[in-house]
Amino acid sequence: MTRAEAEAEAARRNAAPGTAGVWAVQHTPEDKWRVVHLVGGGLGRTKPTGAHVESKPKPPEPSDPRPAIFQNVPPYGAA
Repeated sequence: MTRAEAEAEAARRNAAPGTAGVWAVQHTPEDKWRVVHLVGGGLGRTKPTGAHVESKPKPPEPSDPRPAIFQNVPPYGAA
């Protein structure tokens, strides 16, 4: 079986409803390709559940509203 044939067969089997696990393509040591069935916890075909929306960038922080004389004062007066 060629790689293209194996990928087509895996895609056909994955499209079938009600199959547990995932069908994948594997390269054998004899330079051939085969379709294998992977079954296990969390190995299932997932479909998108909704719209994926990019988050908006955060706006820049506003400038300090305090008067300039009080902005860079150490906590207890002069250092």
